[in-house]
Amino acid sequence: MKLSIVTHAPELANDLADIARVFFGQLDYAAYPENPGPDGQADITLIMEESQLDGKTAVNVKAAGIVSGEACREYETVPDFLEQKRIRKRAAKLAAYEIFRESTGRQPPWGSLTGIRPTRLIYQQMEQGRSFEEALSVMKTTFGVTEPKIGLLRDIITVQNELPAPSQDQVELYIGIPFCVTRCTYCSFSSGEIGNGKLVRPYVDALLREIELTGKLIAEHGLKVSTVYMGGGTPTSLPANELARVLEAVQPLADGHEFTVEAGRPDTIDGEKLNLFKNALVTRISINPQTFHDVTLQRIGRRHTSEQTVSAYELARSLGFDDINMDLIAGLPGEGIGMFRKSLEWIRRLKPDSMTVHSLAIKHASAMHLYGAPLPDGQMTAEMLEEAGRCAGDMDLRPYYMYRQKYMAGALENVAYARRGAECLYNVRMMEETGHVLALGAGAISKRVAPSGGKIVRAPNVGNIEEYICRVDEMYERKAVLWSAEMPAVGNTDCQPDEKVL
Repeated sequence: MKLSIVTHAPELANDLADIARVFFGQLDYAAYPENPGPDGQADITLIMEESQLDGKTAVNVKAAGIVSGEACREYETVPDFLEQKRIRKRAAKLAAYEIFRESTGRQPPWGSLTGIRPTRLIYQQMEQGRSFEEALSVMKTTFGVTEPKIGLLRDIITVQNELPAPSQDQVELYIGIPFCVTRCTYCSFSSGEIGNGKLVRPYVDALLREIELTGKLIAEHGLKVSTVYMGGGTPTSLPANELARVLEAVQPLADGHEFTVEAGRPDTIDGEKLNLFKNALVTRISINPQTFHDVTLQRIGRRHTSEQTVSAYELARSLGFDDINMDLIAGLPGEGIGMFRKSLEWIRRLKPDSMTVHSLAIKHASAMHLYGAPLPDGQMTAEMLEEAGRCAGDMDLRPYYMYRQKYMAGALENVAYARRGAECLYNVRMMEETGHVLALGAGAISKRVAPSGGKIVRAPNVGNIEEYICRVDEMYERKAVLWSAEMPAVGNTDCQPDEKVL
């Protein structure tokens, strides 16, 4: 499907396209300053104009093609630049949403919301003086969020309010291992297949250098490590001797704190590596089946079997791991609701301490996008998520954080469930953007959160593994700038400001 957007505000074109994707899924769009004529024929054409009337600014959107209609949204002018940008963007999106909803007769589950963190919108409403229930009402009346999703948000925020909040002198420590044994077809992360392993030793050497320097930064600024998360990629794709080097370097910083390691690929887990985790005081691991159907595992590029998943899980339990997460993906190629139910039956039997359920997303950097794979049916994926929610409830797992992605089946969401006391604090603080993050490794992004929560400044590491190895001291310097006495200026070239626009 093709979308043409005619506007003199090209900075809003992608936001209008995001609203169209909520209703029509994957589509291509092009933006023009004026009507492109017959050469620009598209299935849908949106024309967006802005006007001033009686001291107010209005966004007017017209649609033609397979949908038609017109909607206007006024918005106020405020002195803060970023707040003004957010208000203007929201007005344009709501106008387009009104047209699509009226033309199609559909009510998307998350209404007009296209942002990653719907929970943050509720927190922002509460910071402005609204009660929790009033903020939920705004989500329903202003943004069109459906009642089941309102219930999900209520449950998640209720759980989050039971968890300890980070203090300004605490940091969450992320250690990135950008290697996998194979690359999943849906993956868009900054990681690569481990191949012959020639980059492993140089990468670990560079990472140990960054860990050492960051330890000095932590001491210099009187910071306290609150949680540690080793992710990737797949950390357990490293040979045991290299994994041991990383764990040994991290342990002085992680001692006595929540320490998660993604052991995501069951075929990379063995007793030697699990014992390394025990000795390093790792408190939580993820063993991720994604599905319990071997035919699907082969189709999506994972080399392990469902039997290996069960074996790895049982081995970890036998060694004393009492906080294990498992991931499933709803809407994988070739899977229907019956196959997904069978995967959930396996989850029930194994009884992990937490379960994260993802809706399939096809990002532009993934192999699935490159060979033109379509997103699964949105209604079917929604039913899978409902089944997963019931399964979690049967196991006394509560939803404790969620997030959304672009190019996701049914414009739905990813939800993490956990037994009481097994909620991953790192995940909550990372997703809700309430904690400082010191992130190490290729592609990792550090961030510093202002005490008011109104400003977040990021310092990214380069994603290319070879570049990271050569420039690791520069990566540390970016963090040193980030943790200077004052929040870095918006224009700093090493630190990118987060505009926090929903």
